[in-house]
Amino acid sequence: MNHFRTLTAATVVAMGSFSAAPVFAQTDLIFNSYLPPFNASRKAALTDFAAEIEAQSGGEVTITIPDSTLAPSDQQYEMLLDGVADMAFLATDDLSQLVALNGIADLPGNAPSARAASVALWETYREMFKSAGEYKGVVLLSTHVLPGRQIMGLDDPIDSAESARGAKFWVPNGPLTDVISSLDAVPVHTNFPEVFETVSKGLVDALVMTPGSAEAAKVLERTKYYTTVPGGLGSVSFAVAISEERWNALGAEEQAAVLRAADGLPGRTGSALDAADAQADMSGLTVLQSPANLLEALTPEMEAQIAGWKERATAKGIDADAALAFYRSVLARETGAN
Repeated sequence: MNHFRTLTAATVVAMGSFSAAPVFAQTDLIFNSYLPPFNASRKAALTDFAAEIEAQSGGEVTITIPDSTLAPSDQQYEMLLDGVADMAFLATDDLSQLVALNGIADLPGNAPSARAASVALWETYREMFKSAGEYKGVVLLSTHVLPGRQIMGLDDPIDSAESARGAKFWVPNGPLTDVISSLDAVPVHTNFPEVFETVSKGLVDALVMTPGSAEAAKVLERTKYYTTVPGGLGSVSFAVAISEERWNALGAEEQAAVLRAADGLPGRTGSALDAADAQADMSGLTVLQSPANLLEALTPEMEAQIAGWKERATAKGIDADAALAFYRSVLARETGAN
């Protein structure tokens, strides 16, 4: 069996400059990632997935992993359409002008665990969203969702509207920015690899993430307080995608091998993300569960986000209430809730 390989970005780009026979066989797929090798999502949904594709295909389909990203994190979709790479992770919020429906997993309260949310999003996509055709030019193989985002205070607890007012929060781009802004707090955006520098320079007072993410960013030891709300303030969801053109170029047996490898991938990736949180050392954290005053202050914006998603889904021809009910029924099944 041919094992998956890594290439320099320059080598991959150079490959596209030749009009003669390609360097690799037709069945070699370039799987790009902007995540570091130790990241839980990357290991489960890229490294392990790549190995499983090769195993299921008996080595007929091989995976090449560039040693550095071939495009910025918010341009992965365009990268696939342009044929620079064949496979990638697509963050839902990076495609907000095209993709509305998968944002269901990013809504407040909809990610009680990464595994439950990842499975719920995948099943809801296949059952209710796929026919809407939002992901033009690519084929989705899996979805995964980060554990619901919570609040980590560096030196002071964030347990009320007053404690949040004026505080600077590192927050991912997207709907979570509006949640933090609703508290009259100040959202601060940097790329995830820059979180350590942002915290070290004293540029923020709190972080919108969970302990696993904080540990990956090497800032967990700098935090003292962990404020949680049920299901999270929101989350960040992703799709594992392959270029539709590249997918159609694969033979039927090769496609079947990829699909066998992808079977159960949402659950496996979600479990890996949950494990990263569970293994994080929280001994230095004071945990504040569902502070009533903070929840009261957050509720109007959280409800507005759900209403906004329903409007966008309805505009796409989707029964929004039915989709939300289906998604939440899978959450309940996966978490064992009644």
